[in-house]
Amino acid sequence: MLKKIGILLLYLLLIFYSVELLLFTFISGDQKKLVNIHKTRIEKAKEKNIEPDLRTEQVALIEELKKNKNVSTKFYYNINFANLSIFKEKIKNEELIPFRGPINKLTVSCGEDLKYRLINNDMYGFKNPNYIYEKNIDVAILGDSYAEGLCMDENNDTPGHLRNLGINTINLGITGSGPLVSLAVFREYVEIFKPKNVIYFYFEGNDIGELEWEKNKTNLKKYLNNDYKQNHYERKKEIINFLKISEKEVLSFLDNYKNNVEDKNEFVSHLKDIGELTLLRGALKNIINFNKTNSLDEELFFSILNIMKQNTEKWQGNFILVYVPSWSRYFTKFNEDNLLFAQKEIIIDELQKRNIDYIDLESFFSKEKNKEQYYPLGYIGHFNSKGYKVIADLIKKKIDGK
Repeated sequence: MLKKIGILLLYLLLIFYSVELLLFTFISGDQKKLVNIHKTRIEKAKEKNIEPDLRTEQVALIEELKKNKNVSTKFYYNINFANLSIFKEKIKNEELIPFRGPINKLTVSCGEDLKYRLINNDMYGFKNPNYIYEKNIDVAILGDSYAEGLCMDENNDTPGHLRNLGINTINLGITGSGPLVSLAVFREYVEIFKPKNVIYFYFEGNDIGELEWEKNKTNLKKYLNNDYKQNHYERKKEIINFLKISEKEVLSFLDNYKNNVEDKNEFVSHLKDIGELTLLRGALKNIINFNKTNSLDEELFFSILNIMKQNTEKWQGNFILVYVPSWSRYFTKFNEDNLLFAQKEIIIDELQKRNIDYIDLESFFSKEKNKEQYYPLGYIGHFNSKGYKVIADLIKKKIDGK
């Protein structure tokens, strides 16, 4: 019996490695580059005669923490921070959890263009200069990392470009968050500021998956009830205490972190990738993710949008959804028939039925011949400053027409 199991396992290994070798042999060079994104970014920087910062984000943070007392670690209400003991404790007890942090401190940005920037975090823990609170807010931006403007500073994301156009804009974007967290932020902060325009960024790449995680959090689902709030705005001391504890946990992780960016021999690197079945695992992950995207909880998603729209209209405000395309449309060989993109038609059709105004970024970028100009180093990632400027211009055009 054991002999048969051993033979079966050997056959399975042979099949797995045969598939891996076929993928390595026949997929395009561009697809292979997705296996080692950091290495490809370095190559792109050198092609553009840009001197890259070869540090990882973690190493950049460690070095900034040593020399600047006003630098702290990040916190986001998302799945990546859900393993923190303080997060688990608050979830279990259904107690207040901040949406973002730190408060009134600097953080180190990610480096998709191989540059690291110091990011300002305001008096409520969001990515804004504090002066925006000195007058009425014209525009509130909600959503995930594309709304937040990940890797760009507060002057070069969409809210920053809108402020440069004279539109007082608050950035309430939270990296890694989905629609339910956006609804919670809307209830806790947007309803206090009552801006004339509420802009919600929907990213087709992972927002559905994030909603699947969020809808299992009881304290988030309570925000579907218009009478529910935790009064984050007034509980800053509790939020600061939470962030101090979370910072200690993150710092303990950083103490054990080592810089793993090495200049490896390309042949050895390829052998390592094959040995680890990197391409096969990536393909299987894509299949799983595509299946997840096909399970959009339409009732929940559009209930969230309806609440934000109807509540915004109570103070005569405008609610607008921005449909953000995934970079995989432009940097991989997937076509528009796959499950990731098929959802767009469903969502746009439903937005029209429900009279929810929207900006279709996918339609805009599909007409652009040089899409790479809007991405860091002309490669995968979030938008660069030029990309966020285009989005700000489209938003301004939309709200000017109201």
